[in-house]
Amino acid sequence: MACCSCSPLLRRSPALFPAASSRTFSTTSPPSHNPSSSIKPFSAADRLPHPETPAARPTYPGHVPINLFQRALLAVGSGVMGLVDTSRHGALRPSFLFVPLTARSNPTPLNLTCTSRTRHGRRSLGNDLGPRLRTRMRSTPSGRRLLRERPRITEESIDVESLGKLEEGTFGRAYYEWLRRNKVTPDTRDPVRYVDDPELAYLLQRYRESHDFYHVLLGFGVSLPAELVVKWFELANFGLPVAFLSSVLGPLRMESDERRRLWRTYGAWALQAGGKAECLIGVEWEREWETPIRELRERFGVEKPPVGFRAWREEGRRLRAEEGRI
Repeated sequence: MACCSCSPLLRRSPALFPAASSRTFSTTSPPSHNPSSSIKPFSAADRLPHPETPAARPTYPGHVPINLFQRALLAVGSGVMGLVDTSRHGALRPSFLFVPLTARSNPTPLNLTCTSRTRHGRRSLGNDLGPRLRTRMRSTPSGRRLLRERPRITEESIDVESLGKLEEGTFGRAYYEWLRRNKVTPDTRDPVRYVDDPELAYLLQRYRESHDFYHVLLGFGVSLPAELVVKWFELANFGLPVAFLSSVLGPLRMESDERRRLWRTYGAWALQAGGKAECLIGVEWEREWETPIRELRERFGVEKPPVGFRAWREEGRRLRAEEGRI
């Protein structure tokens, strides 16, 4: 991926997930652990606990080791919160479903761009979706850089105000205007805590922090209907269970007529567009601020929606007014 001269727009911020280390341990004689010593980050090669039991100790700053039963309780709680609170940093993003509950996911007929092909040439969620996404990231230079350097997308690492000074039509300017229009910041994201593997935890954190960029590329705000359309796109592009759960629970808060109209307008398009687009999990968005957003859509194969979301909302208001509901 071509780089642009936008280094002044990037800042250094403390890493939640320490960069990958070259230090590895023997599989026959694990290192001794001194309880009084400080927590040391594991490398991707370090051995992890069995998924049915909590990790012996935190494997990265903020990590909360939990067992499968606790994950199930959190999943139920997140499902309830998904109906109560649709804030962009909470309800629709239950990260604990990523690992290890992903291993219980069934194959899907969707054309999942980011999952690796099997030896028979078919794409599948399989039993190791997290490692599959990681393998996909490792297959590109940009993805390998992300896993090695583990940059964050926060207000500390990005000079948001400088993005507003870029030319109209650039990706950075569009992102700046999207943040201001929707009154949000890059920091309104909960940190990943319940994934044991540090590298997979960073992968999911990267997914969370890049989520707003998909809104910008597709042209959607942060309302519940807009969030659902983006989740449908992500479901086809990534195949993450979190996207599936959100797409199932989210519509329950909508009126049936609005839900049907949303699906008729955007459902098939979002699934098809997400399946056709290049895998977006390994994109270094920080290097694309000065790139025209139209060029990004063409490069990654992101199709524009059939109807602008603002026009869709205005049509909904008109229909409700005709029915005497407003």
